[in-house]
Amino acid sequence: MSYNASLISSSCKYLLATAFVCVFFFAEAQTDTTLIQPRDTAQVIAVDQGTLSGDVKKVETPPEESIYFHSPKKATIMSAILPGLGQAYNKKYWKIPILYGGFALTGYYLNDNLKNIDKYKQAYIAETDGDPSTVNPTQYNTVQLNQLIDRYKQWRDLSYIAFAVIYALNIIDANVDAHLFYFDVSEDISLNWAPYLSPERNQGVGLSLTLKL
Repeated sequence: MSYNASLISSSCKYLLATAFVCVFFFAEAQTDTTLIQPRDTAQVIAVDQGTLSGDVKKVETPPEESIYFHSPKKATIMSAILPGLGQAYNKKYWKIPILYGGFALTGYYLNDNLKNIDKYKQAYIAETDGDPSTVNPTQYNTVQLNQLIDRYKQWRDLSYIAFAVIYALNIIDANVDAHLFYFDVSEDISLNWAPYLSPERNQGVGLSLTLKL
């Protein structure tokens, strides 16, 4: 009971102090008057202690279009037009070599698959055309050649899919990085835990989690 009475008394003191400060600032605001004149003319400010005079200089604010804003839409469009351009806009230059390294590796395997498809197709034609002047240089029969052609066609299709996936990831990465451009990812961010003992009566021991930003 005494704890609740003390709490109510503290709350009343806080409210009275807040009300006093509000009334004080309101009264101070009423005593000051400002006379606004046209630009480039003398200004006179009347206060209780005396008068101040001088020229008022207007502060020019920059137009809205001159304020820089990092746009996720712009980063997305740039990466869609040219892969890696959005990463450069996000100042993540180290991602560009990785991106084009993925394109280069996928292009290498795609080219290899296309060459093997053509190679085994020519061998299949030479094996089945009945012309003795054409020779099958692979030593595979028609069944094996068909299997090889089908296998390399599957790998070719996977290469095309890999190209599309890398291209899509390039756009998604640029968009996400642009959204997180102003997000703080410094090493100062940490999460710590420690035992906590409540000062109130009939309260047990708890666990306190502290997130440091």
